[in-house]
Amino acid sequence: MKRRTVLTGLAAGAGILAAPGILRAQDSGPVRIGLITTLSGPGQFYGNHIQTGAEIAVERINKAGGVAGRPLELVVRDDKGNPNTAVTVFRELSGSGIRLFAQGTFTALLLATTPLLKEANATMVMVGPQALALTHEAFTPNAFRLGFSSPMAYGAFGALMARRFPDIGRWAIMMSDVAALRDIARYFEVGLKREYAALGRSEPEVMNPVLATFGAADYRNQISTLMGSGAEGLLNVLQGTDSVSYYKQARTFGLDGKFKAVADSGNELSIAKAMGGNTPRSIWGWTGWYQDAAPNPVSREVLDAHIRRTGDGYPNWYVGVAHDSIAVLAAAVAATGSTDSAALIPTIEAGNTMGCTGTIAFRKDDHTFVGDVTFVRFGRETGDPKGWRVFETATLPGDRFVEPATPGKPFG
Repeated sequence: MKRRTVLTGLAAGAGILAAPGILRAQDSGPVRIGLITTLSGPGQFYGNHIQTGAEIAVERINKAGGVAGRPLELVVRDDKGNPNTAVTVFRELSGSGIRLFAQGTFTALLLATTPLLKEANATMVMVGPQALALTHEAFTPNAFRLGFSSPMAYGAFGALMARRFPDIGRWAIMMSDVAALRDIARYFEVGLKREYAALGRSEPEVMNPVLATFGAADYRNQISTLMGSGAEGLLNVLQGTDSVSYYKQARTFGLDGKFKAVADSGNELSIAKAMGGNTPRSIWGWTGWYQDAAPNPVSREVLDAHIRRTGDGYPNWYVGVAHDSIAVLAAAVAATGSTDSAALIPTIEAGNTMGCTGTIAFRKDDHTFVGDVTFVRFGRETGDPKGWRVFETATLPGDRFVEPATPGKPFG
């Protein structure tokens, strides 16, 4: 995807955000953005990071002079992980005059609200979702996906593992029995096999997933199956606390030293934070943002802000993506002097904004973000006070793996 003229570089002082402009909606007081995310129940782990990243963005933009000289205000609502609640709070916020929205990250909740955007004259940046439906059969021109689609993220992951471990002939998969996670395993396998073929290697065997119930407490049977599988590579598709429980139990079985390669689908450094000195010796993890993989001034400032807030120098990737979602909306309002969707949509389609994740640009056809895909390798390190450290990072160009645009139609 060709890079176009950069709308704004927030790290340089957000000059365009402070430029004069006439806002034809919300023409007095702060420029308001509605943030809808999950702040209670099982999904609050992600929602809390999204809120933190959005709040950091508002602080940075206001410190640089706001939007067209007006302060930016974040109006936060908890969707409670329920599509009906998401619709209720969206209607509340849009009824109060808010036309700018950021929402993440669960697909069912976004599918409930995005059909309402056009009638509400609203523009939304979706924070971090991967489900294909949002930019394919359920596409709406009022929404932009600032997240990596499954083919882009996990096709690239499979390709990276093929490059790093070209001699592995059999891969096993550990996965919660949840339909939404099957795309992860599917596109990892696609990327893996394509890259093996490109390298002139024999196609590896990818075994049927070893399944566990979502929220399970005991993974001993699954771990025994993996230990006896004869596989040399392992992809973990368990998520959140399930994944930490699994890794803790796997350690007692010696699974840590059983595989030449362990790939983790998206828990990134939360595993190491939870396990400390008991972290497995080496895990490759996909991440939507890691501050040291492709450093830029915005990324550095957001990291520093996160450390000041939390004391944590390894923020979850949702922090960076949420920050960037707010930055995209603010830059578009500053460039157009409007919050009307008719003005904002073509502006976001045509412009680039500098954020934590680098230069943010969306494919015009289906409003999907196409950026570099980042991976980190981390593991146990007895000499580190944390008990673990990041060993290396890798990036691959997302435009090599992103699926074709089929707005309004299913893909695949």
